[in-house]
Amino acid sequence: MADSPEAIRKSLRLYKLIGGVLFVGTIITVAVAKVPWLDVGHHGFDTADMILGLAIATVKASLVAAIFMHLNHEKRLIYWLFGFGIVAAFFLVALIGLAKSDPIHYNGFQDGVPGSETAK
Repeated sequence: MADSPEAIRKSLRLYKLIGGVLFVGTIITVAVAKVPWLDVGHHGFDTADMILGLAIATVKASLVAAIFMHLNHEKRLIYWLFGFGIVAAFFLVALIGLAKSDPIHYNGFQDGVPGSETAK
């Protein structure tokens, strides 16, 4: 924590800098989504645009977590818990993908939509 006026001013400068970076990151994200000459990949929204947008969002979220939530001053246990949460989220998304690719259809349900039974 800041103990002196100089340390408080230094912290305020850092917060303002990170706030500016977050603002510019938001502008870049919107520009990538809306400005045609910044469109990566094929014309319109596609996988490349999604990956670029998620990369920018990841950088912004990391800055918020590290600076504004003060995680850059935490002990190692916090990083282990954070890492476990990321791994758990990855596996949960993978489980959703496995469920969507399941070739078995139950009781006339096809693709999870009731009433889509085939005519007999």
